[in-house]
Amino acid sequence: MLTTQHIQEDLSRAYIQAVAARAGVNLSLGAQAHDYGVDGVFHQVTIRTQTDGQGKPRRRRLNSGFNLEFQCKASKDWHDEPDAIVYDLEVKAYNDLVQRSATRNATPLILILMCLPTDEADWLYLTEHQLLLRKCCYWHRLTGYETDNQESKRIRIPKVQMLDPMAVTTLLTQVEQGLLQ
Repeated sequence: MLTTQHIQEDLSRAYIQAVAARAGVNLSLGAQAHDYGVDGVFHQVTIRTQTDGQGKPRRRRLNSGFNLEFQCKASKDWHDEPDAIVYDLEVKAYNDLVQRSATRNATPLILILMCLPTDEADWLYLTEHQLLLRKCCYWHRLTGYETDNQESKRIRIPKVQMLDPMAVTTLLTQVEQGLLQ
């Protein structure tokens, strides 16, 4: 049987895959030999129209070249505030994310946090008619300064930053427009 940590990770990956599919974006999960702080990439897909040999227009889909990388965490150890999710992020991960945000012209990197219920029995519910994965993922772009903390850094993720298909397409549009660097 998998470890609890690996089960949490797999559930978060399933959530992200479902959201990316519904958003109509290409997704790379764990394609690198070593992740080094990047667990996946959202790739914006564009449609190119060209004519074939008979002059008929053909539509072709391809990656646009605008990507958004993410680091994924999953936990049942988070706290709910009225407007934010509170989570103690490992210092190493926090500093990596902050450092990337400060790096000019780097591919943007966000944190995706899968918030799971405390009781493992509530994580997944399955019937013939539905698959219910509880609770959800939130995204956050960490900026600012690295911390000198030894173990963790408390972060607050605004609840409006729930990871859903609209959030993914909006973030990729911001990357394309140079608003998210």
